[in-house]
Amino acid sequence: MKKYLILIALVVPFALTGQNAWDAYRYSQLSYQGTARSMALGNAVTALGGDFGSLSLNPAAVAAYPYSEFTFTPALTSRFSAVDYFDVPTNDRYSRMGLSQFGYTGTWNTAYSRGLISLSFAAGYNKVQDFTEQTSVRLDGSTTSWLSPVAIMTNGIPYHKLEQESGYNPYYDSGAPWLSILAWNTYLLDVLPGTDDQYIGGTENLDEEYKEIYVGGLLDQRFIRESKGSMGDYSFVLGANFGDRFFLGTGLTFRNIYYQTFEKFTETAQNSDDFETRITSYSHTYQQVTTGAGYHFQLGFIALPIHNLQVALSVTTPTWTALTDEWQQRMTARFLDGYEHADSPYGNYSYKVRTPWRYRAGLSYVFGKAGLITFDYEGVDYRSMHMAARYDKLVFDDENDAIRHGSDDYKFGMSHIFRAGGEVRMANFVIRGGYGFYGAGEANLQHTHIASGGLGIRGKQCFADLGVSYRLKENKDFALDNRDGILVPEPVLHEPVLKITNTLSRLRVALTFGVRF
Repeated sequence: MKKYLILIALVVPFALTGQNAWDAYRYSQLSYQGTARSMALGNAVTALGGDFGSLSLNPAAVAAYPYSEFTFTPALTSRFSAVDYFDVPTNDRYSRMGLSQFGYTGTWNTAYSRGLISLSFAAGYNKVQDFTEQTSVRLDGSTTSWLSPVAIMTNGIPYHKLEQESGYNPYYDSGAPWLSILAWNTYLLDVLPGTDDQYIGGTENLDEEYKEIYVGGLLDQRFIRESKGSMGDYSFVLGANFGDRFFLGTGLTFRNIYYQTFEKFTETAQNSDDFETRITSYSHTYQQVTTGAGYHFQLGFIALPIHNLQVALSVTTPTWTALTDEWQQRMTARFLDGYEHADSPYGNYSYKVRTPWRYRAGLSYVFGKAGLITFDYEGVDYRSMHMAARYDKLVFDDENDAIRHGSDDYKFGMSHIFRAGGEVRMANFVIRGGYGFYGAGEANLQHTHIASGGLGIRGKQCFADLGVSYRLKENKDFALDNRDGILVPEPVLHEPVLKITNTLSRLRVALTFGVRF
């Protein structure tokens, strides 16, 4: 019986626990996309100039442009998920098209051969995170039901407090869980005979003789979680070229955040006649949309200490971000003799997140016209994340203390990131490859490995690049306590806390078109 309660626990919406440090971590992580060239080089482009994708890592890259340029990069992202739940495998693939990058760079030459040779300006967009993901879990023939813990957690609340009347809204006035209100108003809960505050679920039967409650028959369970959205940076960058040996850049970036998640849990009766309510199926859905905006500053330089060798340093300030979560729940129920549904009101909450500083160092060597190799290091200390309510700076004191010093729920730390790339040029044709190691920013998470490659072709004024990156498989657990923000109903908390492993990978393909003039 214990194993079946695990799937039940998975489906209680995570937002019921409120905003927490995992939200701050989600919006602090970056997965650079940029151009197809920067992607193919593993985004090891801190010390490389002349590519718009480099601007997310080092604004000095704009100063290395000897020409003006416009680039545009569409991309396809596919996320793969595999869950093996008690020998029942479930595989998902979720793909979405999107815009990885677009931008313009202009250069003004001073006509001097020494000192300040040129000034450059860039404006455009680089995507820095993609939230595309889908995971599902299924179980046939369950002998327990999600409605059992819902009934238990509703006990003690008189049923009349769950009903909406003129001038009375149970969602705000009763203090009852919204799940209880939804279940009551879709006939998925009923009171026990002789009581007005003790409940039985719509998938449960009552043995009058022995006063026992039991699940009437076998149930097929399905759970799906789907997310989409992205974080994108709109940057305005200025750069200066001093003697073709030293390049300096600074930038102001405005970040846009859109994150949408959808969860649906369904139980279907294998035989409706086994249940006193004659239930056929029911479902609970949860939807959340997070929107936000923020800004940060960048400063960086690229220097050529010796011929063909380029070294670089850059720093990005925290992104000061304002976010708003909006969510709604819906419950539907089908019986042999009818259909019911109920929607909760929309909930919303506004808060702020300050992301960590980012420090980068880069080294590149150019082999004339034959090609190049490039290496990057990036450091991010996630213990410097900070959360605040829009109108109350003290609301997240406990979360911020746990972020800084660790707790049973979080163990954030320093993330060390290493990237490497290279390209070989053959006349107008280019072959590229890259690799990235992203150290986990939390002790219980796995490190990320990304392999990449691509091709390019160059004309006198036009060019095109193809980039492919593959995020190697890594495991992510479904946690059944408050980890990842998933709230477990109180009756389930008495069961052992177990986890289901989800194996994730990602394939991304980008195509850049560019014009130089």
